[in-house]
Amino acid sequence: MKNSDVDHGYAWVVLFFCSVNYFIIAGGVKSFGVLYTELLDRYDDGAGNTAWISSVNSFLMMGLGPISNYLGEIYTYRFIMVIGSIVNLIGYTASAFVTRMEFLYITYGIISGTGYGLMFAPSTTIVSFYFEKRRSLANVIVVSVSGIGAFLFPYLIRLLVDTYGLNGTFLIMGGIYFHTCTASLFLIQPAHFPYQKKSTENHAIMKRKPDINVCSSFRKILMRMFKPSLFRNPKFTIYLMAMFLQVANFASNGLILPAQTRALGFGKESITVAVSLVGASEIFARAFLGWFADLNIVKRVHLFMMCSFVSGLTPFCMPFLPYLPAIYTYAVVVGSFSGSFWSLMGVLIIDCIGIKNYSPAFGLMSLINATAFCISQPFSGWLDDTTGSWSASYYFTGVLSILSFLSCLMVPLVERIWCFNFKEHDNNLENHEVEIEESICLYKENHTIHDLTNNSIVQAVDHTSSEENVIRIILCVTPAILNFCSPVVISVPNVSLKDWMLQTYIP
Repeated sequence: MKNSDVDHGYAWVVLFFCSVNYFIIAGGVKSFGVLYTELLDRYDDGAGNTAWISSVNSFLMMGLGPISNYLGEIYTYRFIMVIGSIVNLIGYTASAFVTRMEFLYITYGIISGTGYGLMFAPSTTIVSFYFEKRRSLANVIVVSVSGIGAFLFPYLIRLLVDTYGLNGTFLIMGGIYFHTCTASLFLIQPAHFPYQKKSTENHAIMKRKPDINVCSSFRKILMRMFKPSLFRNPKFTIYLMAMFLQVANFASNGLILPAQTRALGFGKESITVAVSLVGASEIFARAFLGWFADLNIVKRVHLFMMCSFVSGLTPFCMPFLPYLPAIYTYAVVVGSFSGSFWSLMGVLIIDCIGIKNYSPAFGLMSLINATAFCISQPFSGWLDDTTGSWSASYYFTGVLSILSFLSCLMVPLVERIWCFNFKEHDNNLENHEVEIEESICLYKENHTIHDLTNNSIVQAVDHTSSEENVIRIILCVTPAILNFCSPVVISVPNVSLKDWMLQTYIP
């Protein structure tokens, strides 16, 4: 592949086969609601315990993002995704022969989830490196295709369950998901990939120096995969928190919607329609949201906030509307708002930290989203087990999205506190420095001792130095606090108060 393939040529081939992977992966994961009701009927082990099967699977699918991206940089994304498809096949095949629900935690949750995790993040990351001008469009296409999978797979799973039973469904779906292996073979590593050369060199060094400090190397690998320094960016940190809350809302609805439909006594066909409506709505909502975001009429973060706000209000209405049309309407709202924001996640992160840091940033985002899946789904199920109704779970999802909306509202305020405008405060800072030096000189003059012995002089100097340091600290902290509390205009990001004080006031 050549650099000219960016936005042209082979980039579209990569986009197509990444979309195929997303179609299959998202179709399977988002359609678990159909299997969820079947597992509740077969094992009757509680909504919360049954939800752990999906939550562990989703946690590994997203949480392994940093590791799969790092391994992809060394061994190529294609190789890692092929391995992931094989692991996924093993997990689904083993799930077809389990006799107790606890075994599904291992086969479907851990093994299949690991396979998903090795495929999910690389399928997203590699697209961003093949596209620059059309990056938003490419991401929209990928996530919209996942909506098509979420729309079609519930009907396919329903047909397979009715025809071959639950065990036969796992076996056949394993074969269908193994088609990701063929699609992954076309995903060639970008020639302009920024870490490829460095990763190859590091791998060669590791081979030449087997006695290298293992702990130090492991620490460097973790720092590179997760890059904690990104959290110094306040906007990035708040966006991750808002995404965590919104993903938790979306994950909970994926189980609440089919379970509530079942609890109200509606048939299995109604459950399938409700789940598929979420996917169908995502197709159009994600495509429209991505296209509208590129017009730059409204800021992307404002679009994200709109999705969070609507997603937070609608769940509070559902406990009072136990009707099938209301459930279908809510499914459309979930897909249109709670599900559409996924098309904005990648571009919002790139807007914050740039494309060079996208790989570790995507890894952090995947880990945060994985935690949201892992916590929210079982908790929603336990609320139903405890209260005997899904109403509390609806309220829980609504609160999550409202908090996500409020988090985004806090971005300007946090940046205002976090950062300082050096240009507007240069004169004030110079005046503070002069005041500090004058105060210290005056203190020295008033405490000069002339008639002491040599030892006494040394002790006096030491004593004076310690007192001088105390005064210096007081004089430093006071104006710093005043400047910190005063309203300032943000122009210089990523400057901590501690560094600012040390650079400005301590000679």
